[in-house]
Amino acid sequence: MKIKFNHFIIYALFVLLAFTSCQDETIDVNSPQDQEMIQPNSELARFMGNVTANYGEYDNILDDSSCFSVELPVTIIVGDITIVIETLNDLEELEDIFSQYEDEDDFFDFVFPITIIFNDYNQVIIENEEQLEDFIEDCDLEDDDVIECVDFVYPITFSVFNGDFNIVDTVTIANDEALYNFLDDLEDDDNALIVSLNYPVTLVYANGATVEVNSNQELSDAIEAAEDDCDDDDDDCDLNIEDIENLFLECGLEAEFYNESGELSDTLHLYFNENGEVTVTGDPTVVETGEWDVIETDLGYKLVIEGLETFGTANGLWLLIDCDDDDELEFEKETEDGIVTMKLELDCEINNEVFECFGDFELQECLGPNNEAEFNLSADTIGLIDCQYAFVASFHETEADAEAGVSAIVETESYWSGTGEVYLRIEAENGNFEVFTIYLNTEECNYFECFESFDAVIEQCDNGTDGPYSFDLTIAFSNCNPSADVVTYHETLVDAETGVNAISNPESYTIIGVEGVVYTRVVIEDQFEVFPIVLVVQDCNPSGCSEQDVDGFLVECIWNAVNYNGSDNLMNWNFDFEPNSQTVVIYNNDTTIDATWTTSQSNDGVILTFSNVAGPNIQAINGEWLVVECEEDRLQLHSGDDILVLERTCN
Repeated sequence: MKIKFNHFIIYALFVLLAFTSCQDETIDVNSPQDQEMIQPNSELARFMGNVTANYGEYDNILDDSSCFSVELPVTIIVGDITIVIETLNDLEELEDIFSQYEDEDDFFDFVFPITIIFNDYNQVIIENEEQLEDFIEDCDLEDDDVIECVDFVYPITFSVFNGDFNIVDTVTIANDEALYNFLDDLEDDDNALIVSLNYPVTLVYANGATVEVNSNQELSDAIEAAEDDCDDDDDDCDLNIEDIENLFLECGLEAEFYNESGELSDTLHLYFNENGEVTVTGDPTVVETGEWDVIETDLGYKLVIEGLETFGTANGLWLLIDCDDDDELEFEKETEDGIVTMKLELDCEINNEVFECFGDFELQECLGPNNEAEFNLSADTIGLIDCQYAFVASFHETEADAEAGVSAIVETESYWSGTGEVYLRIEAENGNFEVFTIYLNTEECNYFECFESFDAVIEQCDNGTDGPYSFDLTIAFSNCNPSADVVTYHETLVDAETGVNAISNPESYTIIGVEGVVYTRVVIEDQFEVFPIVLVVQDCNPSGCSEQDVDGFLVECIWNAVNYNGSDNLMNWNFDFEPNSQTVVIYNNDTTIDATWTTSQSNDGVILTFSNVAGPNIQAINGEWLVVECEEDRLQLHSGDDILVLERTCN
């Protein structure tokens, strides 16, 4: 970070004068009057400093901080538009552009680096957004640090005296920054100068009025009066009852309650509706409803809230004492424990977030009887939405009914209609609502398209016998069945055509032999079609060997693991498969292992299983191995990505 300070020639003048012990020639000898001397650290010096301090609030639309302003020109990017701000008038024009993004955060970016100017005119070069946010968060500006409602009319002049009250110079000030630094330098501990302001001096107020002052006291009074006017302006609230009510109805409001000591005592969320009801949520997380009204009294406008128990803090007559026309209102009421302040701030995000879950919908269904389609309005709209916020949904045939919340559709899960629209009303907890359009589209449909799109074949592996073989008929059209009203299975085409003699247990239908055909009768919208299902028993052994073949090979001779994942490190192990005990003796010169072996038939082929193999390296063969190549003296086995090759030696 780079820090750059502005210095003025007057600084050098002060240093020069402070170290001058005598002069060959004096400009004048004239003792200043007390009412004209500017005393360091005096109330007048503070007033003048506050008037001339850099007013950081004027560009809050850019930096949201009153502690500093952004040096112009500066470049920002809004969306895909680059804007160069060169003058204060450009800032005013920005308000129209920014109003389009009032519901969005961080909708523009600075082009860095930028320079910020603090109230004391010190400058800091900002390299990135993170540095800027740090300064914004650190801003702690007192209300009276800057007085923005009055300005000096320049130029003004000061007479500078030495210790002998000789006028050694006259300093002319041309702007706020020069005057602020001039006054700041007077407060240096090593400053030995005496200065007086040369009157008359003219001040100009924010409304354009001017006043001429002729002494320090008049100047102090004029600035103090302007400061009071500033405070009064801040407290002014140009709202009428209608404006206040409209603010309440616009969004939800966050309510913060402060006791007389200024300590935050509670925070609630209030939702006002046009029926005079206010819904309150808070801690505990319950919802309570009361009544509200706005009345006009001799003291001003008062908000009346009553009928709350859990959140009784909000009950009472609340006097409006301050407001920000955009989104903030401040009220107070008298209690036995002193004055309680309630600050209300619009919280539109909470109020609107529920509506962000929804949008317009477009539904399409097949035409049925009477050229109408059946729509499941609830399942195909709100049933598809996962929204974390509470809401009440209703469906209406006209937009007017939806807006009014009347004549809701009752049969939302079975609504028959031609092409057209219906309307979804979503109502939030606070009573606010939005209406969305549901577009209903119809089409001529082939109800049986899914069933016609493929030939149904169910395959079963040959177990080496003539059967029986069991088939689950329901899997043949499992992806299509949900769209059907009725699905039955029949052994003959005639039975299927007439809808009689349905197979009673289609999940476990058995046949003898290696091939068969059954028929599926499908009923949709009172129409039916019949589709065949071919049942096939096939040889599933990729090796070409049956389980009996593998068993016969293994129990003859001694086998060796000649290859394990391309290595022969298991070559020294001998496998002796015992025919009756399911024991395999695995041994080498040093170790003998009694393990277990079994074979089984799967849909993929013959499975050889090893278990209880405990020995160095050889334990890797535990588990199931699929026989993928089968010869009388050689077996190739796969287990996942592992490959094991066994070969036998017969002496």
